[in-house]
Amino acid sequence: MLYTIYKVTNLLNGKIYVGKHQTENINDGYYGSGKAIKNAIKKYGKENFKKEVLFVLDSEEEMNNKEKEIITEEFVLREDTYNLGVGGEGGPHFKGKKHSVETRKKIGQTEKCFSKEARQKISENNKKRIVKKETCKKISIQKYLANGKSIDEAVKLAENRNKKNKRTRSQALKEFYQNPDNRKKKSEQMTKLDKKYDLVSIKKDFDLGLKPRDIMKKYDMSKNTYDYVRSKYLIEN
Repeated sequence: MLYTIYKVTNLLNGKIYVGKHQTENINDGYYGSGKAIKNAIKKYGKENFKKEVLFVLDSEEEMNNKEKEIITEEFVLREDTYNLGVGGEGGPHFKGKKHSVETRKKIGQTEKCFSKEARQKISENNKKRIVKKETCKKISIQKYLANGKSIDEAVKLAENRNKKNKRTRSQALKEFYQNPDNRKKKSEQMTKLDKKYDLVSIKKDFDLGLKPRDIMKKYDMSKNTYDYVRSKYLIEN
């Protein structure tokens, strides 16, 4: 049995995937079982990927340790990798075992915050989603790490960026409403919204304690629309 560490490279965009594989044939065509790399191969075609064997180890333990050494949390957060979880666990040899609670949490957070599919979903549904401050911070950290910053530097820069963005958005909103034409246009838009939504039902759901996210999903409204309806009808009435 051969215990290998391999790297798969997307020849079109340069993104990589590092994994481990137990095999009796080093050229068996195995490119990984991770969700992100499988989706990428399906999208771009296997012919646009190159596989390289980086290490051939003597035992499963050595293979796991080498993968853990390479696929760190910082490696996972890089923008140019398809890996969704830290190394050391998983793979065919892992069948019948379970990830630790800490590892499952890391994998879950990584998939939600940094996978290509998650970023695409955020982009497509941006008007209907509430992106938590912590999620924004993690995305910022990922970008700084990809640019060569250390973890401590990335965290500090992300925190400062979030504070700056908060002030900028507040200032932009204030300047927007200082313009009479903008106020008139916004007023006309909101008048149309009054006719579009069943405000009585929304008020009832709000009073019953339905969460904002659930109200937006139920009535197919954006966060800006919900904020307007909430301030005008749900709090004052």
